[in-house]
Amino acid sequence: MPPIFPELPSLFSDAPPGTASQLSIEELRESSKRLLSIDDFPAEMIRRCAPWENQFSSSPESLIRYYVWLAFGCLTTAFIMTQRNSAMRRIDSSDNDSARERLLSQVGSGQWFATVGISQLSTSRRHLAQPPLVAKKTESGWSLDGYCPWVTGAAHADIIVIGAIEQTARNDSNESDEYRNQKLLHSQMLFAVPTSLPNVSCSPGMPLIGLPASCTDVVRLNGVAVTKDDLLHGPCANVMNATRSGHSVTTGTNGAGGLQTSALAIGHAAKAIEFLSREAMNRPELRATADKWVQTWRSQWNQLLQFASGDATGDLVLFRKGANDLALQATQSALAAAKGAGFVEDHEVGRWCCEALFFLVWSCPQAVIDAHLCSLSEVR
Repeated sequence: MPPIFPELPSLFSDAPPGTASQLSIEELRESSKRLLSIDDFPAEMIRRCAPWENQFSSSPESLIRYYVWLAFGCLTTAFIMTQRNSAMRRIDSSDNDSARERLLSQVGSGQWFATVGISQLSTSRRHLAQPPLVAKKTESGWSLDGYCPWVTGAAHADIIVIGAIEQTARNDSNESDEYRNQKLLHSQMLFAVPTSLPNVSCSPGMPLIGLPASCTDVVRLNGVAVTKDDLLHGPCANVMNATRSGHSVTTGTNGAGGLQTSALAIGHAAKAIEFLSREAMNRPELRATADKWVQTWRSQWNQLLQFASGDATGDLVLFRKGANDLALQATQSALAAAKGAGFVEDHEVGRWCCEALFFLVWSCPQAVIDAHLCSLSEVR
């Protein structure tokens, strides 16, 4: 039987150096069925995926293809790997040679797991008067106080790349809100924090309605002492896009609402569309719907690759919303086709529907949220 999506071949036909075995969609899907709670963090699958991800990371388009493929197999694993990649990217782009030499080989080999706690600098808790996490200067470096609200795989991480605001002095009560916000914006810092340090507390994972095995939870830091050897970037503005030269860049693959999250949505949607297409082989009433979904998927896929290669000039906010809609609506279509059987707890289609809700809340900029709210309420 020919594949529904020839665009997603077996990417891993030749194992790269250091890889114990090949990976297949079937393996990933079998693994995903077992990822039901915070007790099921896929540590072994992460170790196996690490060399593959390293192989693709040098090419933005190849990396995006990889994430679509990975989400086609297991969204939980794909999501965790994007967080690992985010950590590695910010370590690799640092001017801190000591940190890069100390961390990249261990994380890159899969011996250590690294993740990020940076959403408080982009999409989470930004409405609060006091930054969730501050870095206070000390004689030996900085003291980190506060919390990171959303850290994937926190309890399983060896290193967390953490975003903080440098607190140089007490705020003047006469400062305008605009001036204070500008000062905070230019005081962003990124640290590579070993979870073994005293006073780092990693919670085991929240009971999420989807992707619970990602073990995403709060990390609290109570006077955690870090030094210049742990500083990756900053203080500066837009620290999450900082490069090794100390400047900041804005790209489609980085940051909240970036292409990686859209790639996961497109890969996740492919599972549901594949299910519909296979059902349609024996159910003629589904064929027109399945064909339309395949066409829509291919249009999104082609646009994704254009963005990844730098050839697209469209609106990334609208593209992200479109990718979200694809995941949400395709999984719901699959559920409708599965009928009551899909609503039983152990059916994969129902699980895909719950997992698709992830795209409404994770790394979702306000512009994307607004677009969804307007669409859902039919506001034009």
